[in-house]
Amino acid sequence: MLFSLTLLSVAAAMDLRSYQISNRLIVSGIFIGCFFQIQEWGWKGVGVFLINVSLPVILFYLLFLIRVLGAGDIKLFSMIGSIWGLQVLCTTIILSFFVAAILSLCKTLYHHNLISRLRVFGEYMNNTLASRQLQRYPQESQEKQHVIHFSIAILIGYAIAMEVAY
Repeated sequence: MLFSLTLLSVAAAMDLRSYQISNRLIVSGIFIGCFFQIQEWGWKGVGVFLINVSLPVILFYLLFLIRVLGAGDIKLFSMIGSIWGLQVLCTTIILSFFVAAILSLCKTLYHHNLISRLRVFGEYMNNTLASRQLQRYPQESQEKQHVIHFSIAILIGYAIAMEVAY
């Protein structure tokens, strides 16, 4: 647990500093996760590992395409799945999105732009439904004011998931 928490903390620090998460960090975690799965399940662990790593990519690919979720965030979920398995992964995903919603609400209240952000979301949904085509979510030109660091939500979601599980 401490190992995963350390990796996620380093990833969140990287994300805060540069809006990117090192692939070396993620690959290290995933490699060690593969080792853990093989150690626990034998060679069957390779299949368990592949499912656990692939699930977040499959689930969140559309969110990545429309630029709602970053590739690093999806890879962090894959890393968690590789180390811990589906139960911890799914619990972490649910809690992370809940934490992200709270962080987003707090940020919009802080910047006094909740109504305008809801308006942007409504227009996006109307345009997407009217065109019947998946579109990228609008990127504002106001620096990173509307961006949250989802890696922080993942870190908090994971910590809560581990507290609940153990």
